[in-house]
Amino acid sequence: MVYVREAHPEDGWASDNNARLGVEVLQPTTFDQRMEVARSCTAHLGFDVPVLVDTLGDEVGHAYSGGPARLYLIDRAGKVAFKGGRGPHFLLPSQLESALVWLLADDRGPSGDESSTD
Repeated sequence: MVYVREAHPEDGWASDNNARLGVEVLQPTTFDQRMEVARSCTAHLGFDVPVLVDTLGDEVGHAYSGGPARLYLIDRAGKVAFKGGRGPHFLLPSQLESALVWLLADDRGPSGDESSTD
């Protein structure tokens, strides 16, 4: 997962849901601030996956159209194997799951053994 620009900061497009949940942050202006907001988000939402943090220049967010949420699957060769729709309305984890199943099935040889392409 890559944490990108804060979607609903108090000094931007603030969200009533964030206020109800006690999540009220300003848009980070330093990388250290962005790291702290990402840590807080990760802890608050209970993520159990590695979380990388985009730079203040938002290179990853711009390259992958990361905001709002979007799911990508990167294959073993480092290529995008699946690009999900923009969240929250078109963010469908079941589509990512199907793409992952197909990718894993494609990684197996005719006998069902893992191929030697890793």
